[in-house]
Amino acid sequence: MKNELGQTLQEFLDAYDPTAFENPSCTVDIILMTVSSGVLKVLLIKRKNHPWIGQWALPGGFVNMDEDLDDAAARELEEETHISQNTYFHQLYTLGTVNRDPRTRIISTVYFSMTPEENLKHTHAGDDAKEAEWFTISKTVKKINKKERVSILSLSNEKCGIEMHYEIHDLAMKNYIKTRSKVLKESNSELACDHIKAINMAMDQLKNRSTGTGYLFNLLPKEVTLREIQTVYEAIQGKKTDTANFRRDIKKMLIETGKTKKVSGKETKLYQFNPMFEFLEENL
Repeated sequence: MKNELGQTLQEFLDAYDPTAFENPSCTVDIILMTVSSGVLKVLLIKRKNHPWIGQWALPGGFVNMDEDLDDAAARELEEETHISQNTYFHQLYTLGTVNRDPRTRIISTVYFSMTPEENLKHTHAGDDAKEAEWFTISKTVKKINKKERVSILSLSNEKCGIEMHYEIHDLAMKNYIKTRSKVLKESNSELACDHIKAINMAMDQLKNRSTGTGYLFNLLPKEVTLREIQTVYEAIQGKKTDTANFRRDIKKMLIETGKTKKVSGKETKLYQFNPMFEFLEENL
């Protein structure tokens, strides 16, 4: 086939000038969360170079010309934190505000990733990261109506003495959510760039999808007790839940392994998530 200029595909490509348009740079950023000792945590790195030198940020970096976005996300996470095994991730959002980065026009694809607590021992800063630390994270809704929700999103690390608190305004537009945030005066640090926007979105997705789906099992080892599942669920939701009702509902998603482990001197059943849960007749 030929175009209106009479060119075949090869002729079109031979004549194409890739410098005819300005090319933005592309990066990936990774929001990695886990639950440790019943507390929801997110991994942040301390930048050792400009811009935002010395500030805490999401792990991430530039996409190479010869790699896919998913591969870039996995590579950057391993290079900056040394975590690579047993991490689930998917694309969450694209950050593209024109002046979001002082270096040049940079568009970033944000990935949301989850990993079991056992992976914490592998955390070690590398590449562009001066430090890599797990921060306790929480989000509390303070006011909500048909048009707007106001929340407090907090990140803290006791070892580093870091406290970051944001007031988040999520405004419902016709077909999207417009988010504004401000750092509260009790903070002694703040996140680099526009990373608070992405983290805010990840918190909403995690809370919403951990109910009625197998989403939260990405934060757990393959074989777990009912108590371990409930602990992770409560950490995500930021509140206690009724044990009897929770166990009745969660068992619909589980398969008994036939194994047990000793908990407080008592043999306790081990379960695993049923990957066919969404296709069971009762859920159709």
